[in-house]
Amino acid sequence: MAADAQENIETLNMLVGLAETRSRQKREFLYNRISEFLIEDHMNFSDSEKHIMADIICRITTDVEKSIRAKFAKKLALREDIPKNLLVFLANDEIEVALPILQGCGLLAEHDLLEIVKHRSNQHRLAVAARNNIGEEVCTALCEINDPDITVALLKNHSAQMPLLMLSYLGEQSQYIPEYQRPLLERPFLPKPIAEKMYRWVSMSLREYIATNFDVDIHTLEIDNDDREETIQSISKESDPSIRLGEKLHRSGDLSTRFMIKSLHQGEIDLFEISFAKLLGVEGDAIRNIIYADNPEILAVASRSLDIDRVIFKSIYDLTAPVRDQNISILSTIQSVPMDFYDLLTQDSAKAALQNDDFMSGKIRYADIS
Repeated sequence: MAADAQENIETLNMLVGLAETRSRQKREFLYNRISEFLIEDHMNFSDSEKHIMADIICRITTDVEKSIRAKFAKKLALREDIPKNLLVFLANDEIEVALPILQGCGLLAEHDLLEIVKHRSNQHRLAVAARNNIGEEVCTALCEINDPDITVALLKNHSAQMPLLMLSYLGEQSQYIPEYQRPLLERPFLPKPIAEKMYRWVSMSLREYIATNFDVDIHTLEIDNDDREETIQSISKESDPSIRLGEKLHRSGDLSTRFMIKSLHQGEIDLFEISFAKLLGVEGDAIRNIIYADNPEILAVASRSLDIDRVIFKSIYDLTAPVRDQNISILSTIQSVPMDFYDLLTQDSAKAALQNDDFMSGKIRYADIS
């Protein structure tokens, strides 16, 4: 036993010595040797000796090729006898390295995952969202990112412990973000009231799914006298065209951003434009100059002034893109949705920018407003 201990000490001294070299080749050799020691463990290293090796890995990892790190992480992902600090370190590496750890490592705690969700890339978040048995705190943090791809991945993870309040919120959001509808309805044990509410705006196929999988009275769902918006939608186009309907709702105080966005999702572009104009207090063609402006900051400012959620703003921008793209020159640069800009805007600053004629006409950018 004493001979084994002495051999381990000599091995560790050799590893520490290699770690001090600046040679890339020697560091990659060192990485592979420590990998063998940690995984095969034929020398019966103690926990403290493994921690020393883990520390060495963390120190030299930036000098080691990504492919080697990824192979190393894949070997360690399902092991339970590896120092946790090393696994957490690898989970925060580039996604190619982190993925197997995020997918399968059982040693990562909730607070480790929360830190990754807060500080790492969307690819890391997607991996966490698909992970088995993630808790309510992690689910909430992922949902608060407000990224539809991440939320859909979370909804499809039936082992994720999503709070009831979150499911109810996503049910409401599914009215404007259709991608949420099917994965939400397919979650096991989804409360019936959420499905009943969603029945009013989902497609015919999903209505059939609700009727088949939830114990509901379809006739009751199709007629809801207390739902003001259902009453609004029942007004026929023939008797009340878009412009008159928009004006009527505005005068009665029933015009809302919710109704405006629903109109867009239902393809009622004229009604969407008129509703947007009434809510902003602009007239004539001014609203089209805002919605389809070359500078995406203008639509962002208008939407933020109405306190529209960032995910809903992205939906508005994406759904109006085909018209916007038809108007621009082939020499123009295609503008991406300005989500970083939107996140920094406040409602007050957006309202102030709406009053700046040079900005609204496209003569200057938002950053040039004095």
